[in-house]
Amino acid sequence: METFETHLYDGRIGRIGRFFCPPWHLRFADTGPIHGTTIVFPRTSVTITHVGQQPIVGDPNVIMFYNQGQRYTRGKLSEKGDICDWFGFAPQIVVEALRPVDPHVDDRWDKPFVFSHGPSTSQLYLQQRLLVEALSQADPPDLFYVEEKMLAILQAAVQIRYRRKRPSPQKSSATQKSHRELVAGAKTILATRFAESLSLEMLAQTLYASPYHLCRVFRQETGQTIHNYLNQIRLRASLEPVAAKETSLTELSLALGFANHSHFSASFRRAFGLPPSQLRQNPSTTTLQKMSKILTV
Repeated sequence: METFETHLYDGRIGRIGRFFCPPWHLRFADTGPIHGTTIVFPRTSVTITHVGQQPIVGDPNVIMFYNQGQRYTRGKLSEKGDICDWFGFAPQIVVEALRPVDPHVDDRWDKPFVFSHGPSTSQLYLQQRLLVEALSQADPPDLFYVEEKMLAILQAAVQIRYRRKRPSPQKSSATQKSHRELVAGAKTILATRFAESLSLEMLAQTLYASPYHLCRVFRQETGQTIHNYLNQIRLRASLEPVAAKETSLTELSLALGFANHSHFSASFRRAFGLPPSQLRQNPSTTTLQKMSKILTV
């Protein structure tokens, strides 16, 4: 049976792996149901549609949540296809993580997640990326450390998702649908063209909306500004090339759409807690363990 996954860790509390499916593959739209209770951190941008639900733009600013056996379809956004890191957990672990914020989770052990996706943070995205990369090395970190870090990542993902829940203004179903589609369209453009010199006016014109309406609806639906959302995608896309050392930081900052090296470095430090030069000098397990201290929820 064909597999699109690379398993990096397999233990009693769960599993960690990488997933890759190129956009030209015959099974790109449907690689089958999810095996296990899983959270996924997209590294490229795709649309994901759970059965019976609206399409979601899955990009590096999003965490995807899947129950065992969840069926879904995938749509192409990036020429790179679907690349992501995934963390699968034993059902009792997920139920325990959800119990403090969801009093009814014990009634549905088979489907603990009642949502399909939620926001990520720069710190959480960095932590899971570093853990996956550390497990890919010839000298992986201590397994006790790996399992403890897995649980911290799950806890952070759950707490961020439930923190995002807040009362919304009353809107008609037609208005809600229009707002969801507007935000999804904006996310698609940002996720696929983040390296370009984008402007609010251009984005609004492309989506047939006024800049004011677009900004208001985007913040209302996502809890953040368009500029911040775009910068987070750019910063998360920078992690691999920063560690790879193949491109100068100045060239990289311009290639990612930042105005200059200083802007990139300042944004990187605010997001990840250290300058890109420091990560470039030592992209190792030791760095991972030191950077674990910035994992906050």
